[in-house]
Amino acid sequence: MKFKFIKFKIILSTMLVFLGLAGYSQQLKKVYESEPGVIIDDAVFQHIDQEAHKLMEHRHPERFATLAKQLVNDHVDLKLLESFQNKVEASEIFNTNASGVLVVATIYKCEDCPNTHLRAASGFVIAEEGIAVTSYHIFKGDATDENSDLAVVVMDFDGHVYPVKEILAASANDDVAIFRFDAMGKKTNVLSLGQDIVPGQDVSIISHPHSMFYSFTSGVATRSYLRNDAKKTSVTADFSQGSSGAPVFDTKGNVVGVVSATLALYNSDRNVQMVSREIIPVSRLKALIN
Repeated sequence: MKFKFIKFKIILSTMLVFLGLAGYSQQLKKVYESEPGVIIDDAVFQHIDQEAHKLMEHRHPERFATLAKQLVNDHVDLKLLESFQNKVEASEIFNTNASGVLVVATIYKCEDCPNTHLRAASGFVIAEEGIAVTSYHIFKGDATDENSDLAVVVMDFDGHVYPVKEILAASANDDVAIFRFDAMGKKTNVLSLGQDIVPGQDVSIISHPHSMFYSFTSGVATRSYLRNDAKKTSVTADFSQGSSGAPVFDTKGNVVGVVSATLALYNSDRNVQMVSREIIPVSRLKALIN
């Protein structure tokens, strides 16, 4: 009887130590942080650059030119998460969903030096096995060049870097692309899709404006409209270059849109009066999914 009691105490002690370590590990700083929750933006670039070169040597991300050719794919079969139904605090939206937001980095050859560099944008995971979303123009747009762009990798919130392997579906008109990255057996947080928003609804965004990684901004939807025969929504939540492809959330934590572009509005003296921040409604993303 005494032996069983001692054995029970050992098992219980082991469980408590394990639980304690599990809780502690959640507080450990990431490779790009100075302390838990404090991001060093330059460290993000350095980390992605180092890991990307390892992937280029060993796991061979798909060539950028090949990915660009796959943009003709227009539908994909996916199993999506059910939408959240309960409203949550803004801080919970970030804490719950940041782990499903990606840094999407294009590796390109420099024209002015022998090195390669990174061009960062945003993206997010929508299904298991590394199925994610970003903007169409990340793979084919004003900033891309199939002669100098080599490959695309993504980094998750924990600092894991993965190679992008293929484009599953895309729409140039809606500026949306669904792609697959090699998750290498790791589990990534999947975000749920909601419904299109209407003017006046609160929204928030997690993105990487000008490489200020994992920035959280909030605002409201201001209007829905057609531009070049494509449905768009304007929001007041801030974003900029580097935010393309980021998820836009409703107050329940569901993705209701994809960051696309900004449009500066000028007066007759060519002074900027305001900036329209355009997102792609989630219904246009869902149109690519069977």
